[in-house]
Amino acid sequence: MWRKLSSSLKVLFWVVLVGTLVLFMGFKVAEKIRQQAMSGKGEPVYAVDVTPAGREDWEVRRNYYGQVKTVNSQNVTSYVREIVQEVHVRVGDHVKKGQTLVTLSSQNYRLDMAAVQANYDDARREYERLSALAKSGGVSKAQVEQAQSKVKEEQAKLQASRTTVNRTQVQASLNGVVSARMVEPGEVAEPGKPLLTVVDIGALEVDFMVSRRDIRSVAKDMPVEVVTQDGTERGMVKRVSPEAAAGSGLYPVLVGLPADSKVLPGTYLEGRFLVEHRENVIVVPTEVVLRRGEEAYVYVVDQAESRARARTIVPGDGQDGRVIVESGLNDGDLVVTRGFNLLSDGAAVKIADTRASETTAADERAAN
Repeated sequence: MWRKLSSSLKVLFWVVLVGTLVLFMGFKVAEKIRQQAMSGKGEPVYAVDVTPAGREDWEVRRNYYGQVKTVNSQNVTSYVREIVQEVHVRVGDHVKKGQTLVTLSSQNYRLDMAAVQANYDDARREYERLSALAKSGGVSKAQVEQAQSKVKEEQAKLQASRTTVNRTQVQASLNGVVSARMVEPGEVAEPGKPLLTVVDIGALEVDFMVSRRDIRSVAKDMPVEVVTQDGTERGMVKRVSPEAAAGSGLYPVLVGLPADSKVLPGTYLEGRFLVEHRENVIVVPTEVVLRRGEEAYVYVVDQAESRARARTIVPGDGQDGRVIVESGLNDGDLVVTRGFNLLSDGAAVKIADTRASETTAADERAAN
């Protein structure tokens, strides 16, 4: 019994001892905090990064999308109704102007041409015979002139017949690439019905549809940054429509691509149009601009007092995570770029690395 009682007393002793020590330490800590608060040494100091406010040029680019098309294209058609004998090209083949693309059956036309040729030869021989007789007075001048007219008539028929035969060899009218093939050997070619399509991929342009708010900033010969799968290309505005497209209210803008462009017709591309350019303006990261109701502000560091001050500003246009400050900041103001979400007006701060912040800001201005 005494052993149990002794063990209980020991446990109780240690519990009381530990509790006393905890209370003692608690009183010490509380007293220290109270003393620091009374002396002003307990105020929190926030580590922040800053960027000196500086002036730079500002450009606003608006993105629009359009489809690539060829400046020149040929719908290869037949002039006559005839059976297709051979198609010499396939989709993707490069062709040259004057190259035969499709051969039509020409047997009947050649037979006709042979008959016309014979008539022409007979008329020419008759004219030559009468001309010789006219020199000796054997025939009248009127007979010779009539024979001459017959020669010209048959010659015209022969030329037309040759043209018809030549047209059975359907040729390319430009240098380009075959983009579509709509006929196979054995099928019947109809006059005006497309057999092939050839596009000139060396001359491309893009149709963009631009909004009303930006169309006044777009002008002929203005450069446009065109984004492709392989990077960017420099396009040039060729034509600006003065009238909006029906239904959309958007204005067609035609942009020519460089001759060495690697894009293909039919591709949709992004065009970046420069719609605003301003010089010597203060720009800050959008994220540092805080709002309280209708008021916008940023935190700047007062180096003399090592405190953050909430500075009311008037923000302007913004893009790509940056915004113009129309008023409220001066050159050289140290704008807090990290730690601003922990601050209040007048909070004590410590700049983590002024030189790094200044270098960053300088690099950002140089990049822009």
